[in-house]
Amino acid sequence: MKTINLLLLLFVFGSTTHAQLTPTLNDIWIPMSDGDSLSADVYIPSTVTTGEVILVQTPYNKNGFQLGLPLGIGSNLDNQAYIWVIVDWRGFYGSSGADLSNVDRAQDAYDICDWIVAQTWHGDRIGTWGPSALGGVQYQLCTTHHPNHTCAVPMVATGTQSYESYFYGGVLEEARLNQLDALGYGVSTVVMANVYDSFAWDIADNNSWYADDISIPTLQIGGWYDHNIDMMMTFYKDARSMADVAVQDEQWLLVGPWVHGGDGAAYVGSPNQGQLTYTNAAYKSDSMAWDFFNYYLLDSVNNWQNTDLITYFDMGGTDTWLTSNADDIAIPNYDILYLDQNGGLISSTGIDSSTFISDPSNPSPTIGGATLSQFLDQGPYDQSSLDARTDIVTFTSAALNQDVSITGRIQLDLWISADQADCDISVRLVDQYPGGENMLITDGIKRMRFRNNDYTQSGEVFMVPGEVYNVQVDLPFTQYTWKAGHKIKIYVGGNHAIRFNVNLQDGGTMYQAGSGNIANISVHHNSTYPSQIKLPGNNTTLDLANESSTTFKLYPNPATDKLFIQTNKAINRIKIYNTNGKEVLKENNVSSAIIDIASFQSGMYFIQLTFADQTTLVDKFIVK
Repeated sequence: MKTINLLLLLFVFGSTTHAQLTPTLNDIWIPMSDGDSLSADVYIPSTVTTGEVILVQTPYNKNGFQLGLPLGIGSNLDNQAYIWVIVDWRGFYGSSGADLSNVDRAQDAYDICDWIVAQTWHGDRIGTWGPSALGGVQYQLCTTHHPNHTCAVPMVATGTQSYESYFYGGVLEEARLNQLDALGYGVSTVVMANVYDSFAWDIADNNSWYADDISIPTLQIGGWYDHNIDMMMTFYKDARSMADVAVQDEQWLLVGPWVHGGDGAAYVGSPNQGQLTYTNAAYKSDSMAWDFFNYYLLDSVNNWQNTDLITYFDMGGTDTWLTSNADDIAIPNYDILYLDQNGGLISSTGIDSSTFISDPSNPSPTIGGATLSQFLDQGPYDQSSLDARTDIVTFTSAALNQDVSITGRIQLDLWISADQADCDISVRLVDQYPGGENMLITDGIKRMRFRNNDYTQSGEVFMVPGEVYNVQVDLPFTQYTWKAGHKIKIYVGGNHAIRFNVNLQDGGTMYQAGSGNIANISVHHNSTYPSQIKLPGNNTTLDLANESSTTFKLYPNPATDKLFIQTNKAINRIKIYNTNGKEVLKENNVSSAIIDIASFQSGMYFIQLTFADQTTLVDKFIVK
């Protein structure tokens, strides 16, 4: 079993005290029903004779908790009322010698609860706590319906083992899989033997989707920069309708501006996330967990029952907490911005296309985000270094005249062509600050051979070089507000490493060694191929400063030999395109607002005007 770094241990309990905490009962053995035993530590406050238990089951070494207990307790064990039982998973650390021939973590958890109940120092209730794998095992315990398991606080976890949990948009999240292997889970052999969606993944998914197994109150805690957040939001919604009827309205959700944790200084509850600090979000996960545990384990009269069921943090604009009692906070409406030739995000369809080069030997680098790897930063980081790369094209709105808020899953509806049979399309959504920083909000990727959203081997469809294909790149569930004066910006590229596997772009077997092919990839954005970003919001208008302050009118329309432009600003450049996206006229240093169109064939055309302030607007006209 590999030794994991200290930062991962600190993430597990979020405490970094210098004093050493000595377990009341150290390295004791808890008997399992199969005849084996698991190693555990028990921490009992000196003021407690009998008390309620908070159980933590960990694959990350129970001895790490001697540096401090969770929820801000640190080494001051007596400064709280609970008995803490910390158990090493079967096969890990103190329990590494236990039989691994037929691991059943749900049964192990049940046996641990039975042992706790039999102890003279135990009251009658057991709460469970823990992030990531420590959260997933709580859901496994829920499947056993142990009579003393009273409530649970799983964090940044669902427990789900599905195709989508390893392959985002059909692309292996390689850095995370490597990290899981480094932590001793040993799942890569199975994952890499099943790189297509299949019946095997269906079985794994069905056996690990625990929403309908919940029969106790839960406080599910997630982070907007956690790789599990999208699945967590779906899981929570299912729990509100599929959990035992008696507790469907006792499922709470807290989502903060937090990373998954496990490497680096950021963790769930910490105010410092990536390059940003969220003071208003600091340790909300601790305070709500305390209230939750005290209510269900100690019968505290603390008004917890009146807490709104969902508490979530609005990043960007307000940096405040919002609440809801719905089971799904996604906004069902979309605000749409269209990609445009000059790197704009505009309110009407753009023109032409943008091309970039994707070289497998030099993939665009991962810079922060929802990562899990000792080699990668987590959380919000400035993406500005990507602007100079030739394998990235960017699209940016004009400055916003008012705040723009979104809640839900962002969709990129793109039209793509390439000169290779396959490629990846990666998208990063950022907030461009007035000072020029481009702070990451969320990102996603799609493998073009899976553009039809069928990830089975039979659903694999390669591209014909030069043909244009529609593809949807989905970004995870998020909540964000761009402030007035900021800009909405997206980076569109190909490979995105080391977080994601590098596509060799040769149309060959995936996940094989090789140098691959360089791909020339085009993003089309015109009336025929209207590439767009769909933002889940109820914004009356995406009030773009430049678009609202610059206006023009074409007349007559339809026209015959001359087209007149009436505008409130000086025009620098005029371009006209036919419906096939072919440029038929270009004028720089425009001196006249009258265009001779006598030689134009009958039909529809698109005119793009670039003004002196660099505002670019598009409209259409008809030639009779």
